[in-house]
Order: sequence, then C-alpha cells, then structure tokens
Amino acid sequence: MFSCAVFVPSAPLLVPELAGPDAVDTRPVREATRSAVRALAASATRWVALGADDAPAVPASGPAAAVLTDRPRCGTDVAVTGTFARFGVDLPVTLDPAVEEACAQADAEPVRPRLPLSMLIAAWLREQAGADRVTPVVLDPSASPAQCAAVGDEIAAALSAVSESVGLLVVGDGATALSPKAPGGGERASAVRLQKRIDTALECGDLDTLADLDAQECDAEGVGGRVAWQVAAAVARASGAHTDVDPARLDPARLDPARLDTECLYAAAPFGVGYVVARWTPLPAGPRTGADHDRR
Repeated sequence: MFSCAVFVPSAPLLVPELAGPDAVDTRPVREATRSAVRALAASATRWVALGADDAPAVPASGPAAAVLTDRPRCGTDVAVTGTFARFGVDLPVTLDPAVEEACAQADAEPVRPRLPLSMLIAAWLREQAGADRVTPVVLDPSASPAQCAAVGDEIAAALSAVSESVGLLVVGDGATALSPKAPGGGERASAVRLQKRIDTALECGDLDTLADLDAQECDAEGVGGRVAWQVAAAVARASGAHTDVDPARLDPARLDPARLDTECLYAAAPFGVGYVVARWTPLPAGPRTGADHDRR
C-alpha cells in the first residue's frame, strides 16, 4: 500500500563526491533531502521511484507513451545498477543490493548500464537512507498530463494490492531560469512565476495544480520534474479510491479521497534551478475539515 511520497531534486550536487568539499551552497538542500528520505525509509523500506528519462522516447500513442517501452512501469522485481562516471566520478550505485550480492557470489562484474540521472539519484538516496530496494519507473519527459495520470492510476492500483508499505520517491527539478546566472539563460519572470506555483503545489499537496501543469510551458522554462510530479499526483488521488470501503456507502460531498499531511523541507534555487524537498503522507479517509481544505 502507498505509505508516503517524498519529492527531491534530480541534481548531481546532492552527491558530495560530485559537488566537492567547497560546495557549501549545496549543504542545505542535501541535508533536507537526506532527512526526507530517511523519514521515507522509516515508513517503508521498499520504494517506487518516479523520474524522467534523460531524453524523450520515440513518439507513441496511448497511456503507454508515458513510460519507455524498455523500462518497467511498476514492476515488483527490478534490479538495476549504474554509475555517476559521466558526471566526473565513477561512483557505483544500485537500486537493489541483491544485484551486487548475486554478482559477488558468481564472481562476476555487475553490468552498469547508463541509468537516467533521476534513477542514479534514486539509487544513491536508497543507499543513504538504507531502503531495501527501489523499483524504477522511468518516464518519457514528453508524456502528456493525461498519459501521466493514466500511469499514476495504474501504479496506485498496483500498490493497493500489496500488503506491505511502499514509499514513493519522486525525483525532478523545477525551472532553470530563476537567477541572473541560471543555466536556462538568466532570470525570467515567467520562470519565477511558474516555480512559485510548483513550490506551493508541492508544499500543500495541491493535486489539481500539479495535474494542470502545461507541458509546453514547463518545457519552455526548463522544468524537468513535471512528468514525475503529475504521476505522483495521480497516485495520491487514486490511492484514496483503492480501498475496501463500499463506494455506495460513501458520500462524495463529505469525503476527500486525497487527504494528505504535507511538509516542505526545502524550496529554493541556489544555482538558479528550482529545487523542492517535500513530503506527502496520506491521511485516513474521512470527513473533510477546514484544516484539510486549507492545506490542500
């Protein structure tokens, strides 16, 4: 079952070996991220990681277009290793330590394919937090909001059929034009406005705002996390519907299927790129309260 979702940046600077000892500006976001994933591991030692691939897939149609055909959508037995070598340091990481153990027993060198950056970050954070394993869901960065929603619904249905707690690790960056020296071409007011909406939505668990993020607008402002956030929003919304309660006994006017306890641990742009660290924990289904409505 879905127990908690944590949102983190897809940033190599989170890894001290890559950022270097003098990168003091990275410490606040790194510590916030570590704190968030340790809390995630405390609630669930098995995770599903959502993140965009490094490049769009070959055009396809239907919900399947949101996930690359050679990637698992929501598998339960995925083991993948990789390395940060292309970012300057050959630091190996794994989404499932069973792969390393199997290779060691067979006296074989583990194969380290070119994982997307989002999954390298997920694997590194798994090791930092001590989670058992991570199932990767690698998303096509060009997937439409509707395709992302369809994938999220399927993940929610799959998680509802699992008795153990499963955490959601959502990896993605915001806009890239938030300061004069930002990599997206300097500061743009349009990027700042969009990032503010994203920050607020992730902080408050505003599923509607995330679902409504425009793909073209996000692409124009360099937002890499859109697809992962939209899938996560769909998981949170659909998870409230996958219960053992008879729908005929529910009053839709008084029930909120996506009630969330939310917390924002970090929201800033130290290098002109929007980084958000946030946590969503589903609350038991029940009558809406004023506090719930205000939080969302």
